[in-house]
Amino acid sequence: MEQNPTSGHPPRWATRLLEWYCDPYLLEDLQGDLYELYYRTITKKSKARANWQYAWLVLRSFRWSAIKKNNPLKNNFIMFSGQHFKVAARVLWRDKFNTILNTVGLSIGIVCFVLLGLYVTQEVTFDHFHSKKDRIYRAWLLEDYGEGKVFFNSNTPVRFEDLFEENFPEFEEVVQYHVRNFPVSRHEQGVISEPVAIISPEFFKVFDFDLIHGNVTKPLAGRYDLIISRAYAEKYFGDEDPIGKTLQLQLNENTTPFTITAVLDNIPQSSSIKFDLAISNVLNRELLGERSLTAWMMVGPETYALVKEEASIESVNAKSQDVVMSYLGEEMNRDEYNIGFQPLTDIHLNPDIPVGIAPVSNPVYVYVLAVIGFLVLLIACINYTTLSIGQSIKRAHEVGMRKVLGAAKRSLMMQYLSESVLVAIVSMGIGGVLAVFLIPTFNRLTGVDLVYLFEWWHLGVFLALGLAIGLLAGIYPAVILTSTKVMTIMRSASGSRGKHWVRKVMVTFQFVITVLLISSALIMQKQIRFLQDKDLGYQYEAFVSVPMFSSAESGRMAERIASARANAELLKTSIEAHPQVSNVTMASHTFGTPGWAELSFTDDKGIFRTFSMLAVDAAYLSAFDMKIVEGRDFEKGSGLDERQSILLNETAVDYFGLENPIGKTLPGNDFGEHRIIGVVKDFHFSSLHQEIEPLVITQNVQPMFRGVSDVGMKDSMIPKLLFKFTGSQLSEVQEILTEAWESTFPNRNLEYAFIDDNVARQYENEARLNKLIAVATVISILIAAIGLLGLTVLVVNSREKEIGIRKVIGASPFQIFHLLARTFSWQLGLGVALSIPLTVWLMRQWLQDFAYRISIGADMFLLSSLIALVVALMVIGYQAWKAALVNPVKSLRTE
Repeated sequence: MEQNPTSGHPPRWATRLLEWYCDPYLLEDLQGDLYELYYRTITKKSKARANWQYAWLVLRSFRWSAIKKNNPLKNNFIMFSGQHFKVAARVLWRDKFNTILNTVGLSIGIVCFVLLGLYVTQEVTFDHFHSKKDRIYRAWLLEDYGEGKVFFNSNTPVRFEDLFEENFPEFEEVVQYHVRNFPVSRHEQGVISEPVAIISPEFFKVFDFDLIHGNVTKPLAGRYDLIISRAYAEKYFGDEDPIGKTLQLQLNENTTPFTITAVLDNIPQSSSIKFDLAISNVLNRELLGERSLTAWMMVGPETYALVKEEASIESVNAKSQDVVMSYLGEEMNRDEYNIGFQPLTDIHLNPDIPVGIAPVSNPVYVYVLAVIGFLVLLIACINYTTLSIGQSIKRAHEVGMRKVLGAAKRSLMMQYLSESVLVAIVSMGIGGVLAVFLIPTFNRLTGVDLVYLFEWWHLGVFLALGLAIGLLAGIYPAVILTSTKVMTIMRSASGSRGKHWVRKVMVTFQFVITVLLISSALIMQKQIRFLQDKDLGYQYEAFVSVPMFSSAESGRMAERIASARANAELLKTSIEAHPQVSNVTMASHTFGTPGWAELSFTDDKGIFRTFSMLAVDAAYLSAFDMKIVEGRDFEKGSGLDERQSILLNETAVDYFGLENPIGKTLPGNDFGEHRIIGVVKDFHFSSLHQEIEPLVITQNVQPMFRGVSDVGMKDSMIPKLLFKFTGSQLSEVQEILTEAWESTFPNRNLEYAFIDDNVARQYENEARLNKLIAVATVISILIAAIGLLGLTVLVVNSREKEIGIRKVIGASPFQIFHLLARTFSWQLGLGVALSIPLTVWLMRQWLQDFAYRISIGADMFLLSSLIALVVALMVIGYQAWKAALVNPVKSLRTE
């Protein structure tokens, strides 16, 4: 139909859309009607109305009856036709053994990839479930007074909450979070020491923790309101409704009833903030004392700020120093007291900021596991590729016949890719389901706490991943098969004969990764065994630690320590008579636990000094078999030693610059009365990640506290009773302790821990990583064996006639084995050679985290190479044995 040139044209995009989808049989009539209506509308109304109406009618006409029957979407490379998949299914079913081999190899790789991927995802998405996560920041405090006087904390002063609210209008809310242990009881039940969160009443306006029952809008409206988690509600009240009921908390010397106002849903594992009981920080004055509310140097809670949507944290940072100087300008210089802010989502994987209340993971470990998961999946894909190439020779004639009959290269590629995609999707399904079911086993083996919650969109992710794996693994065999010339195929079945350098590179890469994983696992295991076996300078096997408590009426720290010591003496009397208990002593801190008291002072030469302090009784050194290298130990029953005497470790003697230290005092002018009576041989009271630090051991903490300017500790100074269990069954410890505890303290719950477990826990991250890599290594070895099987199948198939001739002229099975091994021996050797520098570099980076570490020797690489070689020889030997059993007449007939 002719168009009116004076009236313009319909929208071109609409016309092109119509021509693209409309059946040519209907296009002419439909387009003519639309044009006629378009020009009529222009004449009667306007061009804009005509354009809108035309476009709308084009879209309305998009229906099944009008769509082209030969829709080009059906021939799209990505959307394989149903016919291709039918043929692929028949081919795969006909060759069941190799199909199973391919599927098993890919499924194993996918299981490892999914498990490690879920773990890595959980780590990198820590704290991401909060809807306002991008606007939540945690404050940190950096005090730098020069000359080594640097104090960096993510715990902050209590006054920061009011300081931020008054001086930073960019903040929508400011809240604080702190955790302390309090004795908790319910009526007739015993007293249990529980961690309790002390939070701001506005806490739930910032964080998305779900309050599921009770007063969910203002759960901490009252001074003595209490929030309890679902798990703790069941623990204390069973099936009863906890709302309105009370729990007794001992706050300092007072026991106070707290009314439960809300029940909190159990907090996700991927949260840096975790608690089961929470009270309001309006009790700070009662809990922390008047001084803490206004102090600038005393740190305790973590402070979180929610930035307004229209504001930015940069504007806060720009003026924070001015705010500080407006308060402290007369007391200190500019940039000595610095406040900064860390994004909430950065906390879990950022070790550059000091650890606060929650532990921090090493991001290097997470990235290493992510790379390992990807490499294992890549090895599985490479194995599938080599297996496919190995089996493709059998189908060379099929390819030739299809080409002779007119099959296009594109059609052949789609056919073979459809087989690859089908295997990959089936493997993805098997591997994904197995991974989910293996999560509990994975958690037990590795010590991680992986949680998986299924959502329907995950199916799309798994399907897309299966499609990607299928295309990645199948593209190279499909190209090789479809690119071979017809005459070459029809002349010989070995259409793949030749030096396929891509395949050889992939096989070498597989050896590199496999040997690298084996070597890394062996080196990590050796380092962890070194940590476990190293002489720490004391004997701690079978020692038990029992935390003590102070009486309710005790006030200051010295009174609380004295009260706890008295209680420890009562328990000591009860258990000391037991024949399986020995070496009973007490100390303020135990091995394997962080947060030993750290004290600082400026000595008589103006040098700023920092040292650790341990409060013990006179039996401590002999109980743990520590060595005195100079002077003497504490004397039991000596009142003078209890009041004045201190011991130093060797590092402290050097650190303080003391020559002939016996009888001298610490180099400060403000300490109370004290004297050095002995020097203890250095022992590792911290983990082997750190060098041994200066340590002062005392029975009386008051002189030490009197002479220092700064005190830091995350573990209470309240004594722990320690003893060695000499029996054969550790399970008897609970019976002995329970009997003694209930007869001495009938109204309190017993807690205890084995020091062996505490020491081992210091290296749990390394042990976890080692287990994860060990699992990945076993999987990679298994996949490599399958891939190697595919490689030997390729060699046997491509040299079937040669093997037959050699057997006819008398070749032995060993000679056939040598023939097969020689084909890929250089690839294994090259893989081992390339893996060595990579492993050395990676392991040196990992070992830098340890102050005490092993050296990387050749023995680890020899052992890993031997393991790889044994696996290779086993696979090749099996295939050589199979080839030796084949009738040579049948082999010679193949061509």
